[in-house]
Amino acid sequence: MPVPPNSPPDSPPNTPPDPRARARRAAAATEDFADERLPPGSARPTLSIMLVRMGFTVSATDLLYGMSLGLFFPFWTALLIALGSSLVVSAVSILCGLIGRRERITTALGLRAAFGRGGSRIPSFVIALLSAGFVGYSTGITAGVLPGGRDPWLGLLYCVVLSAAYTAVSIAGFSKGLTWVGRISVPLMLVTVLVAVVATVQHAGGLAAVVGSEPVRAGEATALGLFALGINKWMTGATVTPDITRFARSDTDVWTTTIAEFVVGNLGFNLLGILLGLGVGESDMGAAFGIVGVGALATVAIFVQGFPHEVNNMYAASLAGRSAFDVPRIAVNVVAGMLACALAYYGLTAGILDAFLTYLGYLGYAIPLIPGILLADYFLVRRGSYDLSDAAVAAVNWRAVAAFAVGLGINLVLGFALEDELWHVLPLTGALLYLLFSLPQLRRRGPAAASPGARPAGVSERAR
Repeated sequence: MPVPPNSPPDSPPNTPPDPRARARRAAAATEDFADERLPPGSARPTLSIMLVRMGFTVSATDLLYGMSLGLFFPFWTALLIALGSSLVVSAVSILCGLIGRRERITTALGLRAAFGRGGSRIPSFVIALLSAGFVGYSTGITAGVLPGGRDPWLGLLYCVVLSAAYTAVSIAGFSKGLTWVGRISVPLMLVTVLVAVVATVQHAGGLAAVVGSEPVRAGEATALGLFALGINKWMTGATVTPDITRFARSDTDVWTTTIAEFVVGNLGFNLLGILLGLGVGESDMGAAFGIVGVGALATVAIFVQGFPHEVNNMYAASLAGRSAFDVPRIAVNVVAGMLACALAYYGLTAGILDAFLTYLGYLGYAIPLIPGILLADYFLVRRGSYDLSDAAVAAVNWRAVAAFAVGLGINLVLGFALEDELWHVLPLTGALLYLLFSLPQLRRRGPAAASPGARPAGVSERAR
């Protein structure tokens, strides 16, 4: 019998499919354009992007940070700290988001252009590690409010099951995973937490009583230190904004979805947390909700919010990790899920509030350097245009690598030797160092010239 034209001549018709071939096809199907520009026609509605982005900040971590502000500071001081940190993060997020929207690329691809193919492995690894860490501590918060979550064995089971679920949804990608989770979870979380805050206000004797309450841990933290922690908390999220805004239809979508994420979502949940912290005076979230009589509702709320928040962070970790190690995104998802599970259980057993705040403090030494270098490279050195062809992207951009290494050294000295609380968490150090190392390139190009091999200014993928 003749062999059909499209069949391999050495494969019998009834040969079972090769498992390795199936694995390769599965990995390719879950890449979600991780290593290429988003193709034309892939843009998503503004509302879908907004809900996905709010899934980051309508979260237990924002509630926990707000509660810590309410434990340490009076109402108006706490609110100003939350507002200031939200505005700083919003500015970084908008600028990073514009790169993703105009170039139709992930953060990892932007880092490849800025740091070079090999050099980008360093910042990509940092982002992957820190994003997975956020998933871990947030999962620990969720496990802690579930029934029996403080029991070591039951808590471990919760951490394993939750991490596995977040990993599975993240593997599905933006359209099939993140979008649907955001549509369901964000509105439900908003409603349930609002109910909890109303119960807190009633428990405390009215809104005026909450606003006028004295914080139970006053004097244990400085306003500048908590302001810096607020920036730390979302600097990674601001840096990975391109992962989502590459799906946006216009620059306006970047602005509106950023405001929704960091002003409505982040600041809004910080405010709710402040009210809880002042009204209850309890650092344990599950216990705080139980005191005001909505323990069961809190369990539902924290469980529901975990999906958009953790899935978004897991998605960011998988995209960055794929670039760092040149392995399929699905493989990075699995490893990140295992790391998140381990950190979740550690946080659950070590005391989630103190462990989480310590973790936020360490973020500030490395992560702010990355958006600083990325933004300086794209907007000032490259004049707003990236050429991602193999010929145009350097193996290593040593100026960017040097700016990161020197900046990390400066930040460590500032933080540990000089006890700086703010400067080392800002992206300015990375940006200034990169511009200093790029002075010859800036002089050669002049105000209107584009980088060698790059598209002329204004002829990027932004219009496609």
